Amino acid sequence: MSYLVLARKYRPETFDTVIGQEHITEVLKNGVQSGRLGQAYLFCGPRGIGKTSCARILAKSLNCEKGLTVEPCGTCSSCQSITSGNSFDVLEIDGASNRGIDEIRTIRENVKFAPSYGRYKIYIVDEVHMLTSEAFNALLKTLEEPPEHVKFIFATTDPNKVPATIISRCQRYDFKRIPFKVACDALKAIAKKEKISIDDQAVYAIAKASQGSFRDALSIMDQVGASKQQEIRGQDVYSMLGMVELELMFGLARALAAGDCAQALIIFDEIIERGKDIKQLSKDLVEHFRNLMVMKVAGASKEMAVEMGKLVDYPGEVKTEYFQQAQQFKMADILRAIDIFIESQDVARITESERAPLEIAFAKLTLAIGPSAGAAEKTAPAAAVPAEPKVEQPAAQGFVSGSLIKNRRGQLNPLNPPASDGPEANDEIDPFVEQPLQLSKAGEMVPATVDLAYCMSEWPALTHAVSRERMSLATYLQEAAPVSFDLPGGHLVIGFSQDCEFYKDSMEHGDNIKLVERIFSEALSRPVTIEYRIIKDIHPPAVEVDSPVIQDALKTFGGEVVSRWHNE
Repeated sequence: MSYLVLARKYRPETFDTVIGQEHITEVLKNGVQSGRLGQAYLFCGPRGIGKTSCARILAKSLNCEKGLTVEPCGTCSSCQSITSGNSFDVLEIDGASNRGIDEIRTIRENVKFAPSYGRYKIYIVDEVHMLTSEAFNALLKTLEEPPEHVKFIFATTDPNKVPATIISRCQRYDFKRIPFKVACDALKAIAKKEKISIDDQAVYAIAKASQGSFRDALSIMDQVGASKQQEIRGQDVYSMLGMVELELMFGLARALAAGDCAQALIIFDEIIERGKDIKQLSKDLVEHFRNLMVMKVAGASKEMAVEMGKLVDYPGEVKTEYFQQAQQFKMADILRAIDIFIESQDVARITESERAPLEIAFAKLTLAIGPSAGAAEKTAPAAAVPAEPKVEQPAAQGFVSGSLIKNRRGQLNPLNPPASDGPEANDEIDPFVEQPLQLSKAGEMVPATVDLAYCMSEWPALTHAVSRERMSLATYLQEAAPVSFDLPGGHLVIGFSQDCEFYKDSMEHGDNIKLVERIFSEALSRPVTIEYRIIKDIHPPAVEVDSPVIQDALKTFGGEVVSRWHNE
């Protein structure tokens, strides 16, 4: 006889042999025993978890010659014909290749006829979401009021594509992925029946690679067993599937925790020399640090670690190793590592080199999270790493400095913060943590005393803050200027020339005063009230276009100043 693959040989024949879906098989058994059967069933879930198998078992239970039973005999002609797929009463239809309206019309005509020898005529439609919208519409009436001798069983991996009008006419059952431990126990039992010698590490690797699909797990074990006649070891599974061994993953994480970039690159090179897929390694690294994040949430409590360990699909000894390694990282470092590895995957898609993005990611992480990096910076003499000279803008220069960039998106702080001698001024900005855009709500962004001179110097920045919410008001304010500022009360008088009386009236109209007061209060970090006046001799703050920076830009690009806007 020809060899029968394990996925077909060990396909469940009764509800009790279906693994990992007890929440569904119990309901179906109760329905068969009580005779309360639905007219249509919809089985949803990922591939290889028992949807079609349960459909066949349900069909056998309804048409077995021994009567309605939750344990079909499997030996009668009805059960055998359903198993072999040539039953006249149980028709299995592939929704992908029979998706048109003509095929559904054929079904509508055939449901009128009684079954040949069974109790019910059963239609099992696999991947039902592949049917066209016209086919679904043609099926609606038949599905809502089918003949008493007809049952429909639909299976799909994408229930979101099934119309709500179809789902509402069915009893929906959502199948779940096979749990890791259940899959491992089932694989060991099948290996024992097949007299296959397989170690625990190989079983864990197969169950992990299957990602909850038991059919995939049996196919992998079949494939490895074909190449290894005597004994299947974990190394064989890792080699065949291109997976990275756990000891290498933990070694790579240890090197990153220690800030040892050289060791991380050496381990990375060893992984490549073993023929592993770099893209798969990137995904494995994200998952590895995800597991570290889960165990880090448990803190130092071993009881909590046991609870959180349920979210990590590995045996107990591996979970313990994850728990111990998680203590070597801060939570912020783990999250930063996940972000950097995901970013490296995006970079790898647009570059020719698959290796370089990961090597750069290792360098970033050892610089950012490695304890040795921080220690080296503290102990190294000042002459070893020359400090970058600090460039100060002249006080009269109306140019937004590039040093105000706060994050990688190029967002700017509109207010030009003065130099501060406080401890915050010397705090090192982490280059790997995206800094938020600040409108100087924090006290350190503005001087301790805000006076008229400061308002005059920062007038373009203040109007720029207004432009983010209402551009028309910012345009009017560009033609005005601060006149006086009451230091204790925060009362700001803004003057318009006689030619701009319309602008003044517009600023006082409706909620415009409240809007500008709120924005100025946030920008200056203190309550501000505003009064608008007509001043005879008032001029808006002038932009000094004679500054060297602006003159160099005009000379370089051959430009000329045609208008001013926020000192830019």
